[in-house]
Amino acid sequence: MRINHGFILAHCERHHLWIFDQHACDEVYNFERLLKETIIHEQKLILPLSLELTPSEESCILDNMGIFKKNGFSFIYNENECIRNRLSLSAVPHSGSGGDGRKAVQFGVDDVKALCAILGSDGILNSSEYLSGSGTGADGMGSMGCNAVRRYAGDSGSIIRLPKAIAMFANRACSRSIMIGQPLSQTEMLNIIKKLKNVQHPWNCPHGRPTLRHVKDQLKEFVEDNLITSRQIKYLKLSVLNENASSKSINHL
Repeated sequence: MRINHGFILAHCERHHLWIFDQHACDEVYNFERLLKETIIHEQKLILPLSLELTPSEESCILDNMGIFKKNGFSFIYNENECIRNRLSLSAVPHSGSGGDGRKAVQFGVDDVKALCAILGSDGILNSSEYLSGSGTGADGMGSMGCNAVRRYAGDSGSIIRLPKAIAMFANRACSRSIMIGQPLSQTEMLNIIKKLKNVQHPWNCPHGRPTLRHVKDQLKEFVEDNLITSRQIKYLKLSVLNENASSKSINHL
């Protein structure tokens, strides 16, 4: 059952009544799928960009080269250089516009340092040290995806993602999901609810909008209704209108 062309009303086997936001539910599923499955393509630089890193940042990159590669960064290592200057950036992530009319998200040296901060100098996940200045909007500048960044930065499943990339995926998931007012069949409504089983953070969409709310426990009402009905049946008196008589003529049973 739907309410206001955007909210799904459903009850579970334990007789609890729930309400689901069709857009938010579809959005959080699409968002986490993008986090897990999207391959960020890299854009080669014309000339490698020399990096000046702290010893811990340099060590972090060398120890987690695979994570940086999955996020679209490539490096050239020169063992003849001094520590802090042995790495040069040869490719950066290339996002494109996502087809939603927004400008492409720009990545650079600051994002390399951001990923180092998320991983920690010893490779231990530590997202709390880097959130400010990450660029949380759809274009990496605003605040549109800040809720997603707080929940998923450094904790996005099998692939560690940059805060800026998380915000980008949040915007793309929103624009590609089922909208409020879009008609749905019974099967489609059921699929939206079932897909939440596979979501890591199912309670809110990436931008903080609640996906579902508990309405009431119907079992208590069912029990009370049955008790009231059983009491009334004891004193039940049926009255049937006689078709051949006037409205005042009633046969009592």
